[in-house]
Amino acid sequence: MSASASATVYFHEDQHFRGSLLWTLSALMLGAAVVVVAAATPREPLAGAATVVILSLVLALFLFARLETEVRSDVVLVQFHGLWPTRRVPLDDIAGFEARRYTMWESGGWGVHLTMSGMAYNTSGNDGVFFTLTNGRKILVGTQRPQEFAAAVAKALEARRAR
Repeated sequence: MSASASATVYFHEDQHFRGSLLWTLSALMLGAAVVVVAAATPREPLAGAATVVILSLVLALFLFARLETEVRSDVVLVQFHGLWPTRRVPLDDIAGFEARRYTMWESGGWGVHLTMSGMAYNTSGNDGVFFTLTNGRKILVGTQRPQEFAAAVAKALEARRAR
């Protein structure tokens, strides 16, 4: 059993894409499918069907994807199930953090993005915890509970220093 598996959990949150994002994606994909099917020539009858299948799979991916965030006694885990590999941020690598609102320009939109200010992981809303790492890199993790998330990081860091 790894050290992380037996670590104390200070915070846990599961988030899903929701609301207007899913409706917007559905509308865009339906519109794209209609255009492709209408433009398909008799020599390419499978092009329209293949497009509809691919767009349906992309929409299903967003429907079932979830952002799981956990603060443990040794690491902050950011898992975007279905979309991105797990990000492990060791507590020892955290130089600073703060809970705050962010703009679309800072986050790059919903999902996983490499932005001008670092990596961003979010599913909805505009609240998150910004981390600055000891190597200067920055990470934004979107959350519906920013104050609780930041308090858990502070508590985990304090417990780690007390050892």
